Amino acid sequence: MINNKNILILLLIFLTSCGYKPIFSTSDTNISINNIEFIKDSKLNTKFKRQINVYKGGETAKSYDLEIKIDQKKSISLKDSKGDAKIFLKEIIILINVIENGKTITSEDFAESFSYNNNTNKFDLSRYERNIEDNMVNELIEKIIIYLQTL
Repeated sequence: MINNKNILILLLIFLTSCGYKPIFSTSDTNISINNIEFIKDSKLNTKFKRQINVYKGGETAKSYDLEIKIDQKKSISLKDSKGDAKIFLKEIIILINVIENGKTITSEDFAESFSYNNNTNKFDLSRYERNIEDNMVNELIEKIIIYLQTL
């Protein structure tokens, strides 16, 4: 009868050699972004550009230019009995036109939204909102890269 140690050793050998690799662990993707043009001025443009520069340049089979329009909305989702804002809803919507060899091949909308409670300390609230924006931009970039890889 095979004892538990032998089963454990065999299991570890099979699992370590299965070739698992996280998708976003490296920037080894099959796409390259040549040029990024922003259609509308937004304070999120610099955050977006800083995060997507990892995929800029490089020699790959697929090379794209992007036209990007970023819209950001902050609305009151819930008010208290006095009429003061209690819960906010923040949305970031990105419209991307993918251009290959000077021709627009596709365009797509990507959106993220997040609800959060109001804070009486406005400094903490603005810092929290910046953190939310950063996280939402990271999520949107992941969605965009996955989309570009499927083209």
